[in-house]
Amino acid sequence: MKTKLALFGALMVIILSAILDSPPTSNEQTIYYEMQEDESVDADTQPTERSASSSFQFMLEDMNERNGKIIETYREYEVHKDTEGNIISRIPTDNYQYLQYDKD
Repeated sequence: MKTKLALFGALMVIILSAILDSPPTSNEQTIYYEMQEDESVDADTQPTERSASSSFQFMLEDMNERNGKIIETYREYEVHKDTEGNIISRIPTDNYQYLQYDKD
């Protein structure tokens, strides 16, 4: 009896998943929003500059004094430059480096 019930339950799960995974047969049954091909979206866009090169640089972010030692905190930035070498964007990353030295 238990095996028949288990087989019946497995069969019902397979049938239910097949019904739910089948694509809708007409446009009225779809739940997704469809955008018409002739519609266009006007947006205020600004021209974006493409970076010619990108590099990673560490920049001094903080300097503290603890227990007679100076601790400098450097944060890594992703720097994007154009073809003339001008910086387009500077994006901070989650990487830090710490430099610790004795105070004279």
